[in-house]
Amino acid sequence: MLHSRTLLGTGGLLLLVALATPGCATKKYVQQQVGTVDKRVSDVDKKQSEAVANLDNKEQKDVSRVEERAMSAESKANDAAKAAQTADQKAVQAGQDAQAANGLAQQATTKVADVQHQVEVYDNFKVASTQDVLFGFNKATLTDEGKAKLDTVVQAAQAVTRFHIEVQGYTDQVGSSAYNIGLSARRADAVVRYLVDKGIALRRVHTIGLGATPKTANLGKKEMRHVTVNLLVPDAAMSASAAPGTH
Repeated sequence: MLHSRTLLGTGGLLLLVALATPGCATKKYVQQQVGTVDKRVSDVDKKQSEAVANLDNKEQKDVSRVEERAMSAESKANDAAKAAQTADQKAVQAGQDAQAANGLAQQATTKVADVQHQVEVYDNFKVASTQDVLFGFNKATLTDEGKAKLDTVVQAAQAVTRFHIEVQGYTDQVGSSAYNIGLSARRADAVVRYLVDKGIALRRVHTIGLGATPKTANLGKKEMRHVTVNLLVPDAAMSASAAPGTH
């Protein structure tokens, strides 16, 4: 009985040892497996972290690119707005220039019409009287006789509302052409100054120095040194006048 118990105890011990031995192997195996899993988990975590980091970098780069594109688009939009504003200003300026040009064109048209009207009116003027004012040899000074003739012209002009006066200066045949033109102009100027001093508006006087009197005029040297003064009045006024001018 004792031996049986001993064997039983020994067998139990052996059974316990046998049971204990596989347990240690299993624990070790489990630890190995756990270690392997931990390593894999660590590798997965590392890869995941790297993937997340790469993703963050990519997102940051994408965001930077988007921001750059947005800034570029905004800059282009600002440039386009400035260009549009400049174009608007140029369009406004062009419109103002065109309006000014139209105004000038209208003024020019009006002036042309006025000139044409004046020409037409002047064409309707006729010589009402003519006076020849004589001068001394190589002189451009009015004589008393010449002043008296000009007084007659002034009186006749003041008797009408509308008139023009033509003043044409001449010399004799002595001297050069250039000198005679200058002398004839000085004689005509002397007549104009006298008329203006007597109240004739300068704008109504037309003057010219023509130089030497043509030989075809059949005048003596004394008569060649003269200034012809023509008083012109409208044809209707001349027709209504009873007394024609002296010639």
